[in-house]
Parts: sequence; C-alpha cells; structure tokens
Amino acid sequence: MIKKRPRASRSRRIRNIRARRQSVPVWERTPQQLTPKLRRIREKSLEALSLVRRDKLTLQEASHRVGLDPQTIINSTNAFRKVHGRLKAKAFDKITRIMKIYEKGKLSHVEVANSNVASDIGLYWNAIAELTETGRSRALRSLHRRRFRDSTGCYHTLEKDPKIILELEARKPKRETFEIYKR
Repeated sequence: MIKKRPRASRSRRIRNIRARRQSVPVWERTPQQLTPKLRRIREKSLEALSLVRRDKLTLQEASHRVGLDPQTIINSTNAFRKVHGRLKAKAFDKITRIMKIYEKGKLSHVEVANSNVASDIGLYWNAIAELTETGRSRALRSLHRRRFRDSTGCYHTLEKDPKIILELEARKPKRETFEIYKR
C-alpha cells in the first residue's frame, strides 16, 4: 500500500506562492502581476529614468524629483549600469508597459515589451496631437515604425490614415469648461 503524502496547509501554500512571486524581479513582472503599490513605484521609477535619459539629470536629482530612493529606482528598473564608478542609464530597457494605440479604426491597449517601441508610440501620439491641432499629417507620415510586436509576440499595426484618426479623435469626450466669472 502506497502512502499518500499529506497536503501542505493552506497558509504554507500561500507562503510558497508569495515566495515564488517575490523571487521574480520587479522589472520582469508584467503590469498585471504587480500590486497597486508596486505599480505606483514602477511608474515613478520610469518617470525618473525618463528624466535621466531625456533631461540628462543624475540619478540622485531624478530620484529627488519623483520622491523615491535611488536604490528603489535601480531595483525596480534594472536600467542603470556603472561606468567609471558612476551610474549611467542604459540606452533602452525591457520593462513591459501598457500603452494605447489606434489600430484598425479603434483604440487598443497593448503591452509593449521594451522602451524603443514605447518611444515610437510616444512619437506616434505626438504626431496625432500635431494632426489634430494643425491639420498637417507630415509628422504622421514621417514616422518610421508602422508595425511592432507586443510582449506576447503578436504584431500590431499603427493607424496612420489621417481621416480615420481625426474621426477617432472627434469621438473622444471633450472636457467641459465652466465660466466662473462674468466678464
């Protein structure tokens, strides 16, 4: 007769699940795997990383601006390396982010696998802003990336037709402005 191994208690199973979850570094976790607190830390860390890359601030200055400890930023992004004894931001990172795009005539949310694709999507939204403000689609046509792969490997195509984009932008709800004082 084969004896069955006793099943672990519920509390021990929960501890094991938490230990496995914490063994995965924060920068490798998908946004769905993060707690709300870790999600806020990741957002602030990415903001600090952006300040270091774009505005050429030091890690200390950027961490002070966003209100996080520099070591927390390093641990949550893994986007810094030491060069001659100083911390320098890497050119790009592989932190997943959820971003919005226009695809096939509708708004889609996509989980992007690295910062290069995220930057290109940011340029895409800047081109859309220029299109809606000025009516010129030159910036939209000059974008290099049209297709990209998300973190799961699926391909997505950015909508570049100005007519469709203007139609989608017109459908967005507008903020109401109230006049407080009479003139």
